[in-house]
Amino acid sequence: MAGRLVSHRTVAGEDLVKVALKYHLGVDHLAFANGFPITTLEVEPDTPVFIPSWRILPAHPPKNGFVINLAERLLYLFKNGRFVGYYPISIGDESAEKGRFQTPTGNYSIIEKIKNPTWYPPSWAKDRRPVGPGPNNPLGERWIGLSLPRTGVHGTNDPLNIGNSVTHGCMRTHPALLRELYDQVGVGYVARIEYETAKLGRGPDGALYIANYPDVYKKSPSVAAAQRLLKRVGLTPARDNFSELLKLELGVPIKVKGTGSVFSEWANEE
Repeated sequence: MAGRLVSHRTVAGEDLVKVALKYHLGVDHLAFANGFPITTLEVEPDTPVFIPSWRILPAHPPKNGFVINLAERLLYLFKNGRFVGYYPISIGDESAEKGRFQTPTGNYSIIEKIKNPTWYPPSWAKDRRPVGPGPNNPLGERWIGLSLPRTGVHGTNDPLNIGNSVTHGCMRTHPALLRELYDQVGVGYVARIEYETAKLGRGPDGALYIANYPDVYKKSPSVAAAQRLLKRVGLTPARDNFSELLKLELGVPIKVKGTGSVFSEWANEE
């Protein structure tokens, strides 16, 4: 596990987009953790916002590369065997017909890096004319191409949707964060894409923590996935409130103590 849970109090002129960017998260992450409607952007000054920046790392990470958990809408970067940081992403549209644009899972690699790329519209685009670098380019300023055909991690000219499921298969992140990520990865790095609606990790205190995320692609209901993970390590929660808490799909690590005893830990820090 890495990071910490903090409480942020908004100031005048600060919306959830600015708060999310400050903590390397998407607006959706804040919405899930705080019970806000997904469409919430504006909040009153002095509003307390819980920041779910304490995350459960992926299992068996690569020495050099990244792991994307689509259900979590996060990319985890590793270099020289160490965790470097995470980045919020938008993923493939879950509402498209027969999952046409859902981002696929699998083991891939980075095959190219391009600054100021030109976008060549694919077959689904109404206008097939190429779009050169500039504010109208949907790829933004950087492109990290994967061995998965016509798929990569890139910037965007519409940062408001970072953390949502709105793309045609690629993964977008905020332009400023993408520039940071771009400089830290290289051709040949591993790019693993997973779909984990529940994750189990061990905290620095030695205790087990579990977090679950909305089943955006309707492939793995998160409550059942969480219960399977707990059963795998010999825990069978019996208390009703455990399942009720999981049903909220907060995306926040929940501490598991003994059999069926759970509670959330929020650090009261600005």
